[in-house]
Parts: sequence; structure tokens; C-alpha cells
Amino acid sequence: MRLLIRLAPGSVQPQLPDEPHYFSEQSVVTIDGHQYLYAYYHGGKYVHSDYDVDAYLASMSPKAIPYVPIKEIAVTGDTVERGKGGIWWLAQNSTFELRGVAALPDSEMIVIIERIIDGEQVIDDIRARAVIADNTITVRGQFSQSGNYIISASRLNKGLESIEAPFRLAFETVEFDAYVA
Repeated sequence: MRLLIRLAPGSVQPQLPDEPHYFSEQSVVTIDGHQYLYAYYHGGKYVHSDYDVDAYLASMSPKAIPYVPIKEIAVTGDTVERGKGGIWWLAQNSTFELRGVAALPDSEMIVIIERIIDGEQVIDDIRARAVIADNTITVRGQFSQSGNYIISASRLNKGLESIEAPFRLAFETVEFDAYVA
């Protein structure tokens, strides 16, 4: 059985409640500022664990980070129209507003919009502020250069991971073609 034995300063071996050869897979761990021997005990004595092994193992397991879906994504603006392939077309330097529905608390975040060539190679990016209110995400912006732009969950999730946000986003990539008017 696995157990955790609280250790006092000094050598570990004299603190063991049975012969040392009965303790395998040994490691010293720190829990709440105290040192414990974490080991597999295969001896015949009843040995009490000084800390709940299941609670310790649960604390070591990576926590599943929830993915929040963004649904009903729509883009509006004076020159915005939905083109072939679901790409949002708009004139360069014209404003757009992107809205989506997500179960997120009221807050703000920065959205990274990547400019790409050849359908995937990122050559640049711009940042836009997203306002989240009443489960609606709103992003306003404009593209000063003509070109192909995307907002992708994978790129936003890299940013969310780097700031240790307690969630990740799930949505289809939003693609724009900004054209010279």
C-alpha cells in the first residue's frame, strides 16, 4: 500500500515504522510545509499513513481546464459581407464589429488577430480589445492594410495559457479579407 510518513529533521531510515527493505519507490515530498516520505509499503505490519494518500495524489493531478465555446459569431459593419468559404469581406480602413455568445463573466481581454499569407503563414498580428458583458463578446476594429486576417482559438489559447487563465476558448476560426476599396 502507498503511504505518507511525516518526517522529522535527520536521517529517514530510523524514522521508518518497519524494516527499510519493506519500503520501495521512496521519495520525499513537501505538503503544507512539512516533509513526508512517500513510499510503497509491502511489509506485514499495520502502518498508518500520516497524510491522506488519495488527497495528495489528487492534488498532484493536473486539473482539467474547461473549454468555453463561443457560438453565434457574426461580423457587422458598413462594408462587411459574408464571402465564399465563410470569409468575412470588408474594405480596408472600415470598422467592423464581431460578436459572439459565450458563458464568461463580464470582463475584458485582448484578442490577437493574425495577418496571414498563403492561407496559414503568419506574417504579422494586431491586437483588439474584447469586451465581455452579459455573455456576449464584442470586438471592434479595422484593418489598416489589405490582406487576409484570422482570429483562431489556438492562438488565443496560447495567450490564455501564458497568463494562466482558468479557461480556454473553443470556436471556429474567424477569417477576414480586407480589400482595397
